[in-house]
Amino acid sequence: MASLSVRRLDDEVIRRLKIRAQRDGLSVEETVRRILAGAVVNVEPAGAMIRRIIGDDAVDFDLPAPEVDDPIDFASGAYGQDDPE
Repeated sequence: MASLSVRRLDDEVIRRLKIRAQRDGLSVEETVRRILAGAVVNVEPAGAMIRRIIGDDAVDFDLPAPEVDDPIDFASGAYGQDDPE
């Protein structure tokens, strides 16, 4: 099994890890192992989770084409005047 050293942890992070470890009746090292494992093991992508919950055919993800306005020419003399209707 591999080892990992983490340097320059904030003092507040260490303090909170100690509190959490004590609360759970674990060592700080075991607490960190569990946090790291939970962060990377069995992480399901959001799209896969949506398909698992509602099915592949339940949602249409086609979006309408965006409407784009003409760019504003701030240098023109007409900028700031009301558009004629």
